Amino acid sequence: MTDILGIGNALLDIFCFSEEETALSLGIHPNSTNHVSPDRLDELLLGIRTPVLVSGGSASNALKAASSLGLQCSFVGCTGTIEGESDRWALVLCADLASYGVHLAIEDRSHTTGRCLIIHMPGALKSIVCAPGAAPSIRPEQITQEAVNNARIVMLDGQLLRYNELSNHICTLASQAKVPLALDIASVDIAKNHSILLPGLLTRGKTILFCNADEAEELALVLADTVPGDRGFQTREELVHSVFSFYTARKRSFPCIVRKEGPLGATAWCSGSVIHREGQAIDLPLDDTGAGDVFAGAFLCAWLAHAPLEQALDFANKAGRSCLTVPGTRLDWDFFTTLKEELPVYQG
Repeated sequence: MTDILGIGNALLDIFCFSEEETALSLGIHPNSTNHVSPDRLDELLLGIRTPVLVSGGSASNALKAASSLGLQCSFVGCTGTIEGESDRWALVLCADLASYGVHLAIEDRSHTTGRCLIIHMPGALKSIVCAPGAAPSIRPEQITQEAVNNARIVMLDGQLLRYNELSNHICTLASQAKVPLALDIASVDIAKNHSILLPGLLTRGKTILFCNADEAEELALVLADTVPGDRGFQTREELVHSVFSFYTARKRSFPCIVRKEGPLGATAWCSGSVIHREGQAIDLPLDDTGAGDVFAGAFLCAWLAHAPLEQALDFANKAGRSCLTVPGTRLDWDFFTTLKEELPVYQG
C-alpha cells in the first residue's frame, strides 16, 4: 500500500546565493520569473559559481516531506536523457528523491531534465529561470488504475491541469477508486486559466485543494459565477470566504480547501467551518522555494493520521517553516524525525 501517490513535474532546482547582482549580469531582470529553452539555461549556468542542486517540483517536494515523516510515497514523473542514458540532472534529481525514501516511477524522455535556476541576491531579490524540458511530458498511461487503487491519497501537481487528457485521466481513476485527490493549484495562471475541472471536483469528489493567498483570490474570481446568489460588492477577502464556504458548507470531510499564508499561518475551509491557525515568521529566511509544498505534504500526513484540522494546520505550518533556513527542500532529517512524534498514531 502506498500512502501518497504523487504525480507531477520532475524538476531539479539549482540555487545560486550571490553577493552580486548576478541576474543583471546574466541579462535577467531581478524579481522575475522566466521560461527559457534548455540550451539557454545551459548558457546561464556557465555564469553560476558553486550552484546548490536540490530536487524540486510541487508534488515531489510534498512527497519528500511526507516520506521524511514516515509515509510510503511514490512519485510519477519524467526526466531527460542524453545518448540513451539518464542525463546528469536526472541522476542528481532521482538520487535526492530516493535519499528521502520516495519510490520512483519515472520514465525517460529524449529531452533534457527539467530545471529551475533560482538566483538570490542582496536586498531579498530573487530571480527564477525555468526550463521545463522533459518534466511536462507525462503520459496518461503512466498512471494505472492499480497504482491509484493501492494509494490512500493521490496528489496532483496543479501544473498538470494544463493538460486536459492527463488531468481528466487522473481524476477519473481517483474517482473510480474512491481515493481522495489532493491538488495544489501551483500558480495564479493555473487558477485563472486552467481550473475547469475544479467545480466538479469540489462538488462531487473527495478533494483536498491547496492554494496560496494570490491563487485563492484568482480562484474565487473564477468560481464566483458557479455560486448562486447576489453577493453585492465584496472585497477580495470576502469573496474568497463566500466562495470557499459555499463549496465546503456540507458537514463532511470533503472537500477541504487550505490556503497557505506563509508567516501568517494557514486557513482551512471544511465541513461547514473555517479554521485559521497563526504562523510564525523567522528572521532572515534563506529561501522559501518549496515551503508551501512541504506544508502540503505535512498536512496530508496529519490528515491521514486523523489529526484534528487545527492540529493538522499547526503541524504543516511547522514543517513549512523549517524549509526557510535551507535551499529549497533540502530537509533536515533530525527535525522531521522529531516532528513526526507530534502526529497521532494512525490505526488503519
